[in-house]
Amino acid sequence: MTGRGRLLALALGALLLAAIGIDWAQARARLPNISIEGQLDQPKVVADGKSSIVLTVRVAENGQPRANVLLQAWLESGGGLLIPEWTYTDAEGQAEYTYTPNAAGPYDLQEPTIVHVIDINVGRLFEVDKHYRIEVPVEAPLSTE
Repeated sequence: MTGRGRLLALALGALLLAAIGIDWAQARARLPNISIEGQLDQPKVVADGKSSIVLTVRVAENGQPRANVLLQAWLESGGGLLIPEWTYTDAEGQAEYTYTPNAAGPYDLQEPTIVHVIDINVGRLFEVDKHYRIEVPVEAPLSTE
């Protein structure tokens, strides 16, 4: 490779790094203006393997809904099924998740169920995340004895 080719390659690399750096810096500056809030459709859910609870998440930036934002969610603690794992917010900046806890006996220890949601679309070129966690109140089923 000639000296001119190396210089061109270094210049292109520097431009790419600068673009990623600027995108990252802008995304980090926007993070405080982005909010994620969640609301459960009922106060608690029974761990009978059949009952479920709906978590509605709203994402906003400067108070305005963030539409078409990709969200990822998972169970940080607790057991059961959370659907979907990935979803997009609607025009109101909202997305819904359904959580169904595993069936538990009346004597099983119940650990707190924490749903973790992240907005991964804050940056355009470089992933910068906004995190949200919510505890889902789960109670043991009544004994049928």
